[in-house]
Amino acid sequence: MKKLGRRKLPIIVNSPGGNVDAALRLGRIIRKNKLDIAVGTTKFSDCWPGMKDCRANDGKGAAYFGIASDGGAMCNSACPLMLAGGVGRVVGGWAHLGVHQITTTHFRTQRQYRTTYRVVRGKKYKITTETVTQDNVGYKTYEMSKALERRLSAYLREMGVGRGVLDRVKATPASDIRQISLADMLTMKLVTSRDSLDILTLAGICRRSPAPANCRQVPANAKPAKPAAIEAKAGPSQPAQVQISQPATQATNAGDEGSYGNPPQTLIACIGGGSRVAGASSTCDPEVEPMPAWRWGVASGPYTSSDMTP
Repeated sequence: MKKLGRRKLPIIVNSPGGNVDAALRLGRIIRKNKLDIAVGTTKFSDCWPGMKDCRANDGKGAAYFGIASDGGAMCNSACPLMLAGGVGRVVGGWAHLGVHQITTTHFRTQRQYRTTYRVVRGKKYKITTETVTQDNVGYKTYEMSKALERRLSAYLREMGVGRGVLDRVKATPASDIRQISLADMLTMKLVTSRDSLDILTLAGICRRSPAPANCRQVPANAKPAKPAAIEAKAGPSQPAQVQISQPATQATNAGDEGSYGNPPQTLIACIGGGSRVAGASSTCDPEVEPMPAWRWGVASGPYTSSDMTP
């Protein structure tokens, strides 16, 4: 958050869940900074976080560029607690939000130690202590305690979310995940509208005045740098990922703000000042080469996607 300064970028989250305490802390940080949040995934182009010596985006106004969509994205288990912290909260029709019972598991461990002593003038001094053996001797799982229930209820009330979320959590076994429908999320006030993440990332939002903080102004004289050579490293084989098929729907205009039910749109560019550009592709296929941007009605050549994530 310190690196963002005063920029209020939307949070795009894709999470199967995790630690409840961490989710509550993150939710409060998001609310304190008055950020919006949406369930979705981000695919980076050219350079991505953790990539070493990538110079492909030099002079383009941002270190990373990518596209965001909600196809196949999830926010399960403890994730909805973090989602509740957003000022604006959206979960599109292609995303999955689910909850289940929160449990606490205590593990019992048996250890044997070896301690070395030294006796000096009749006094014994401990020199070292080391673990000889360590065995797990069992565990016990407890359902959500009354204290935790009161804590979660107070948190959701603080965030303006109804108790219906907590009731759904308590009613779902820990071994299962129960999806909450958009209609129910609206009733519970877990989401603030029927929109998807398009409302935060669609190219058309960059035509607003003032433009949102996640619209980048690309310098007019920016020239793409040659990407650095990357040494391939052998890694463990991974199963192929299968793209989720989506039914065809009527194409949406590039300037549309995005609404629930529309397919995710590929964000292309946002250029500020006199040469502002906004365009989108309705193909939902990030591998298709983007169309050229337009400046004052003249094609200006290939360009990359705007970075819409913090």
